Amino acid sequence: MKFKIIFLAFNVLIVFSFLMIFLLPVFMLGGDYAMQFWQSSWWIAPIFAAVLLVLNIIYFMNRKILDYLENENWIELKVLLEQKIFQQKKVRKMYIRMYISTCIATSAISDINLLENLLRQDYPQLLDRWALSLGLPYLLTNEPDRMKEYFGGFLTVNSDDAGWLKWNYCFALLLKKETDDALPILTELAGDKKDKLLRLSSLYMLSPFKADEKAAEVLDSGRAELRTGMTKALYMKELDRQKENVQMLFISKIFDEAVSWLFEEAE
Repeated sequence: MKFKIIFLAFNVLIVFSFLMIFLLPVFMLGGDYAMQFWQSSWWIAPIFAAVLLVLNIIYFMNRKILDYLENENWIELKVLLEQKIFQQKKVRKMYIRMYISTCIATSAISDINLLENLLRQDYPQLLDRWALSLGLPYLLTNEPDRMKEYFGGFLTVNSDDAGWLKWNYCFALLLKKETDDALPILTELAGDKKDKLLRLSSLYMLSPFKADEKAAEVLDSGRAELRTGMTKALYMKELDRQKENVQMLFISKIFDEAVSWLFEEAE
């Protein structure tokens, strides 16, 4: 009902705006001037009509999706998205993101692998963009070999998720006790100041390896910098701000531990 009300409100607003523009000259300046205005500004009407038409087309094309979202009917929404993505081959950004979300909401995490297989086979150009989200099933399984193999294939990806892809790869390496391979990458991530959550998580992963000279240096400077001007509450707000990132589902507990570790000596 909420989406329908919003849709109707937009329609009413557009029609009202159109009437205001075209009728206001009549009431303020009289019919003669209004006629001149309409003759010189006739192009405004097609623009309003086009906007109204596009708005209605978008709504009716996505009406089922909006209804399922409003009613939180995740199972039916997932079925609908499967039809659009796997049968109709509509791999739109919105559909992919919503499909991954419905897999999470319906506890069908393994179905994300179906999407991965589809992209690998038919749309490999999209794989890098969705690599982090598609990696969620690997993170949630207790199979570090598969985790390492998957995330190891994206170490050279140039995207906003590049850091987290490397972090997940290092996580798999540490599970496999391959510390020598993990430390250089974690040290690099721990020195990156662009993403505080990634940096803190990397520092925390490095903390057991203070014996390594480079790791110890990064740990000392990194902890001091991340404490400056920050509190536990502010870090948790930052985590909540990035909750749309599926990575946060996996690291939330680890991040809680990392925040406690960051401030434990400062308290």
